[in-house]
Amino acid sequence: DQPMAIGLEQVQVQFQPVLDDYISGKISLDEMRRLVEWDKRWMWSFEGYQGVFEAARELKNVRLLALNVDSEDLAIVEKGGYPALPMEQLRKYIKDPIGFGNFAQARKFKTYVDYVIEPSYEIHRRLG
Repeated sequence: DQPMAIGLEQVQVQFQPVLDDYISGKISLDEMRRLVEWDKRWMWSFEGYQGVFEAARELKNVRLLALNVDSEDLAIVEKGGYPALPMEQLRKYIKDPIGFGNFAQARKFKTYVDYVIEPSYEIHRRLG
C-alpha cells in the first residue's frame, strides 16, 4: 500500500504535532481544533472539515499534513521580503534550497506562479 495523506492549507506548519496527536488518538477533535487555533487562524467553518478529520483518524493510516505558512513568518515576509526571514525559519518551508531553486527556474513553475499563485495571493491580500 502507498502511504496516503491529506494536505491542509487550513493548518499552519507549527501545528503539525497537534495533527499527529489527533491522528494517533492522543487528543480529541475538540482539542485539535483548539490547539491549532482554528477559530483564530482560519476563516472557514471547522464543521465543514470535521468529516475529513474524522475519516482520516478512523482510517489510521492517513496522515494529516499542515501546509500553511505560520502567520508570524508570513508577517515578516510581507514586511521585509524573504531576506527578512531568518534562515532557520525558511528551512521549515524549503528543506532543499538547491533543489527548490532549480525547480523554481523551470518555465512550467513560472507559468504556475503567474496563473495560480499570484492571483490567489492577490485575492487573499484583498480579503485581509
